[in-house]
Amino acid sequence: MPSAILYLNRWPLYEDERRWENRLAAAALLFDPEVDHVTYVCDEGGRSGVPAGAERVHVVPDFDDVDGVLKLVDAVVRDEGPFDHVIGLSEFLLDLAATMRERYGIQGSRPEETARFRDKTVMKELLAGAGLRVPRWASCRTEEQVLAAAEEFGYPVIVKPKRGAGSQGVSRIGSAAELRALCAERSLADLEIEEFVQGEVLHVDGVLDAAGRPLFLSTSRYVSNCLDFELRGEPLGSVFQTDPAVRARCEDFAVRCLAALGLRSSAFHLELFDTGEELVFLEVGARVPGADVPYVVHDVHGVNMFRLWVDVLLGRPVELPAPVPERSGGWLIVPGPRPLPRKVIASTPLIGEVPYVYQELVPKPGEVLISRPGSYAMIQGGRFLFRGGTQEQIEAAVRQARAQYRLTTEPAP
Repeated sequence: MPSAILYLNRWPLYEDERRWENRLAAAALLFDPEVDHVTYVCDEGGRSGVPAGAERVHVVPDFDDVDGVLKLVDAVVRDEGPFDHVIGLSEFLLDLAATMRERYGIQGSRPEETARFRDKTVMKELLAGAGLRVPRWASCRTEEQVLAAAEEFGYPVIVKPKRGAGSQGVSRIGSAAELRALCAERSLADLEIEEFVQGEVLHVDGVLDAAGRPLFLSTSRYVSNCLDFELRGEPLGSVFQTDPAVRARCEDFAVRCLAALGLRSSAFHLELFDTGEELVFLEVGARVPGADVPYVVHDVHGVNMFRLWVDVLLGRPVELPAPVPERSGGWLIVPGPRPLPRKVIASTPLIGEVPYVYQELVPKPGEVLISRPGSYAMIQGGRFLFRGGTQEQIEAAVRQARAQYRLTTEPAP
């Protein structure tokens, strides 16, 4: 049966052939024009991600203007609806898509369900209630309450937005004086405070079917971590884990967390701590992992997680390649220089120099680096994808790339 689909898109496709981000999420790969009747609602950035020749395209000035977007979509539904599905794959469109499903009586995740994967306090409360280990935490209300929570947890503590992604706005606080300074300079209304957990950080990524069963799972260990990337400018990457015991332990924990949260028909990206003694939940997003994870997953395992997620949402039959558990791969992102703009004087391409690097994005001499909003995948210092070796060989190659890569710049007008 043909499906009437309202697709929300804020992801551009770039003319620069060196840049691969968003290409696996291109609408031409996600939808079949023979059976999928797609109406696109996008912002100016996402307009380039709409297939050429698409007839039903509506551009909104800003997805953050929810009232304005809903007013436009009300008219679209009157003229073109009803729709069978509302799909928005970006982390920052999940709430809006859920609101639209509720507003127009469309199947799929509603705001209450989406909040479990957008609000970090909600997810931890549900998981703790299910007996799963989470960091001790508290919503921030007053300076006195926050200071009391920090004393209870012990310094350092982490203060972060309840809703957010990519470690943006996250602070590691080492003392009461630092915490008082933070309370003085910003509102506490949208923040939470939690204990600092010492351990390695891993992530489990996958797609669940309509019954919540995993169709695909992958476990990776971070090189550095997202917080050090955001706060200290450390290169960030991760490597697929092939040790059966590590995978089984992490993936079992992840699936139990997802079951407790009631996730179904969705991709997910779940981060956890391994303290050496126990696994501790960090956070989870009900979407495809960010940075370069999905591209290495595709190149190593043959799975396009964006397409697999859409197949599940639309009830299509799913055919997956046979897994090869011993295959590993990885990625590394080097943050760009600050402050911008900067002109590139020299850089060190690593293809052919570091084993297992098969794709890279390295700024060219003479290129001017300018500020770009967005995710990890848009950082411009350097990006490298790895595949073809064992887990240990990929880990060694990532360390070598991190040590060997050089980017020299100067201020640009």
